Amino acid sequence: MTSEPRPFPRPAWRVAAASALAVAVLGGCDALKPPEACSITVAPANLSLPVNGSVTVVGTAFDCKGNSILNKPLSFASTNPAVATVTNSGAVIGVGVGTTTVSAVANGRSGTAQVTVTPEPAASVTVTPGPVTLRRTNTRQLTATAKNAQGTVISGRSFRWSSSNSAIVGVDQTGMVTAVATGVAEVTAESDQTIGRATITVTELPIGSCTLTPTAVRVTVGQTAQPALALRDTAARTLPSVGRGMVWTSDNETVAAVSSSGLVTTRRAGEARIRATSAEYPTVVCEATVTAVDPRIVQVVVSPRTGSVRLGIPRTYSVTLLDSVQAQIPAGRVVTWSTPTPTVVSVTQGGIVTGLSLGTARVVATAEGVSDTVTLSVTRIPVSTVTVAPLQATVIENQEQQFRATVTDSVGAEVTDRTVEWTSGDPTRASVSSTGLVRGLASGTVTISAAAEGRSGSAQLVVLPIPVDSVVTSDTVFNVVRGQTTAFSISLRDASGAIVRGRSVAVTSDFPNIADGTPNSTSDRVDVRGLTVGSARLTVQALDANGRVQGKPSRVRVTVTAPPANPSPAGRSSPP
Repeated sequence: MTSEPRPFPRPAWRVAAASALAVAVLGGCDALKPPEACSITVAPANLSLPVNGSVTVVGTAFDCKGNSILNKPLSFASTNPAVATVTNSGAVIGVGVGTTTVSAVANGRSGTAQVTVTPEPAASVTVTPGPVTLRRTNTRQLTATAKNAQGTVISGRSFRWSSSNSAIVGVDQTGMVTAVATGVAEVTAESDQTIGRATITVTELPIGSCTLTPTAVRVTVGQTAQPALALRDTAARTLPSVGRGMVWTSDNETVAAVSSSGLVTTRRAGEARIRATSAEYPTVVCEATVTAVDPRIVQVVVSPRTGSVRLGIPRTYSVTLLDSVQAQIPAGRVVTWSTPTPTVVSVTQGGIVTGLSLGTARVVATAEGVSDTVTLSVTRIPVSTVTVAPLQATVIENQEQQFRATVTDSVGAEVTDRTVEWTSGDPTRASVSSTGLVRGLASGTVTISAAAEGRSGSAQLVVLPIPVDSVVTSDTVFNVVRGQTTAFSISLRDASGAIVRGRSVAVTSDFPNIADGTPNSTSDRVDVRGLTVGSARLTVQALDANGRVQGKPSRVRVTVTAPPANPSPAGRSSPP
């Protein structure tokens, strides 16, 4: 069998050369590979862009020696793609308003940039509807739309609304327009210093009807009258008449003429119809009837027609002049005043009547041969107040007190010619005469009143009991048997010696262990009780309503004796 040929052995230098070549080739490949990144930065680190705007960020990788690494592949990402997205080339695109973080990553290292996305600026603002014509007091809602430079609508924008003349057109910050007065104004909506405009024209409300007030009036010839004009819209709401053209006419110029402002001037007696017609709406017409009357005085009326005057106090009377249709004639006519009773009243040419004496009088007013007469009474000035003096007084039973009444009239003067009636609030305690003299009858407080012409005043009178002057006893020396009770009589006397009843007394003993005394309920007897054989002195004193001693006391000497001994039985002696 044949054997395979053996390889020709390589020389050692060739093996070494091949190894060196392999190492060189491998070293050249490592030199072409970028180094590992130790850090990454993103520039700019903070950026702002609007929605739909784009800004490119640059990421740079650095090796561990701080050298930048050229052509280092980086991957970009956004933490909130709803705010901003980023492409692999670092192009950041705004998506929604807010903030997010954009990062560049390589070899597990990253760098970041803060991104703020702002609202997209408005390139144009459109206000709709516009132009608009509104009637005064009406409202209309306007809307504003903002668009970017590409003509795309920007949603969620707010606008600042304003009016070029708020006296004509008002607008709130929602775009609601109110027509205030007639005229033209421009309403603007502004966003990002971009303005949209709408022209608003305000016209008057249409006149639906009109009325004149009063619908009929009587006017003296030569005088004027101004009917009041009232306008209403088609919904019957009141409209201002200022600035609304009205055409005024009279169907009888010889009786009454009317000016362009509706002032009617009467020329002669008769009747005329005054008409007001809207210049804007000729079908709107309203009328009033004016009757011109003869200015001749037909009747004079004095007032007040009833009543009276106070003596010495002036009172003014007035007069009304009426024409043939009972219409009042304006002031300016001459009126003469007189009285056929000059001793009772006087009257001035101004109609001021003054009472001179009590009685009945007449006053006459005359104008252009026509007169009127009123009858009146002259009375006293009425009483205003009645005061009683003194306001408080104190008397003892059966004594007298004089009260005085002062009567004043309504002008504050004291009068003495009025009848005063005196009364006692309790005739059982005090009586009063027609002159105000009061006598105290029984103790207590009484109201004394004086009245005149329905007015009254009062005072208080305190009636005190008659004081006790002394106590009189039936005995000054009195005997009583021990263990028994015997009475002696007493009487209370005033300073004149008259008996005083209804008072209390107090009885005291200087030796109450020998004898004491007790008064009865009517204070006309003292019951004496003998307690121990001996002698004692009883003192009897009167007491007032407050329990205080009153008047002089009386004293009674009481001797208490032993009771007589019992008779001894036959054949036995009595005990010692």
